[in-house]
Amino acid sequence: MQITIKNKLNQRELFRIKRMKEVIKTTNPHGHKDYLEIIYLDAGAGTHQIDFNRFTVKPHSLYLVMPGQIHSWELTEIPKGYVVMVQKDFLLDHPFYEALFQTFPLAFPSGFDLSHIHPTIVELFRNIEVEYEQQNSNYQAIIQTYLQLLLNLLKREIKSDESQALPTLLKEFFALVDAQFRTNREVGEYARQLNVTSKTLNNTCRKMVNRTAGEIIDERLTTESKKLLLYSFQTLKEVAYELGFTDPSHFNKFFKRQTGVLPSIYRKGIS
Repeated sequence: MQITIKNKLNQRELFRIKRMKEVIKTTNPHGHKDYLEIIYLDAGAGTHQIDFNRFTVKPHSLYLVMPGQIHSWELTEIPKGYVVMVQKDFLLDHPFYEALFQTFPLAFPSGFDLSHIHPTIVELFRNIEVEYEQQNSNYQAIIQTYLQLLLNLLKREIKSDESQALPTLLKEFFALVDAQFRTNREVGEYARQLNVTSKTLNNTCRKMVNRTAGEIIDERLTTESKKLLLYSFQTLKEVAYELGFTDPSHFNKFFKRQTGVLPSIYRKGIS
């Protein structure tokens, strides 16, 4: 899958806020290297594709584009708003670091309609912009505090009040799954690498994210499958082999079990 990976931040730059370019444009699918992008629009129309989710662009929409996600714009009206770029290290000791960068499935959806709290949200972005431009003493800590407030408001939108930190076991499991899901789908093998029993790993997953370890592995594989079907020009056979399936028929069965449709039908439906 040949997707451009962009890095708009300088090597030592951990944070930036800027105004959305006020131009009607269509962009090719692209990702961002190691940083979170938060976009809030006051105006605009069109569509915004993030991974396999297509959002209608409208005023007071907020989008989260996580590191590794792929997105593109098809704008039909001039957009106005803010773009925030946050390197992972900027939030290293932040209360939301784990939820943003060490949790799978993702803790937040990609799109929000915040029209009902627009004055509060736009004031937050204005305050962040002022702190970034003036760079008075302790401005980074103040920006981090504003980001914490923003993310807590988003948690309220999805009716999430979970405050329990992820145990080390689960963080290590997520990292292993992200690195090995193409070649390793056996819960027992992950448990062995983590020096725990399969039962302990499953119980921890159920307690913290209400999924079994196997379901988490399957969901990660399904997510990657959808990306490849959406953005690549590979044949279904090539997609199956890239994902570690030795027989395309096994991929067909897996994908239909996870989504309810065959890969060919899914690709046709989103093309």
